[in-house]
Amino acid sequence: MGAVDNFIHLFAPLTANCRDFRAKWDESKGLSPEGISGCWTGEWISKATGHHGRLLCVISPLAPALWRMYFRAEYATLFRACYSTDVTLYQKEDGWTFTGGSDLGVLAGGEYSYAGRATLESLLCSYKSSRDHGEFRLRRETSRNL
Repeated sequence: MGAVDNFIHLFAPLTANCRDFRAKWDESKGLSPEGISGCWTGEWISKATGHHGRLLCVISPLAPALWRMYFRAEYATLFRACYSTDVTLYQKEDGWTFTGGSDLGVLAGGEYSYAGRATLESLLCSYKSSRDHGEFRLRRETSRNL
C-alpha cells in the first residue's frame, strides 16, 4: 500500500455508519451466546503496512450456515470504520470455519475476502484485498462495554 492509498484510507471512516454497529452491540448484551454469536473484541493487524488497531465484532446468525459479522475497527485511536460482511459458517469437531467477502468501497480498499476459524473463546481471521492483507485476532467479550 503506497502513500496515496494510505491517504485515501484516512477518509474511509467518513462513510462508515457506526451508529448501526453500536445498536447491534447493545442488542447483543442481553442475549445468551449461541455457538460463536455475540460480542468479540481484539485487534486487526495489516501484514502489508504494519498498521493495527482495536477491533470489535458482533456475530449473528441469518440462516443455519449463513452468519453476519458486524465490525468496528479503530485506526490511530482517532478513526473508526464500521461495516458488515456475510460469511458461510461450517461447524467442525473442534470449532467452526468460515469464509466470506464484502466490498468496502474504494475509500476502504474495495473488495475484501475473509477466511477464518473460531472456537467458543477465540477467533482468527485472515483478510485480503488488492491493496492490503492481514489478520483479525478476537476473543469472546465478557463485559460487552464499548
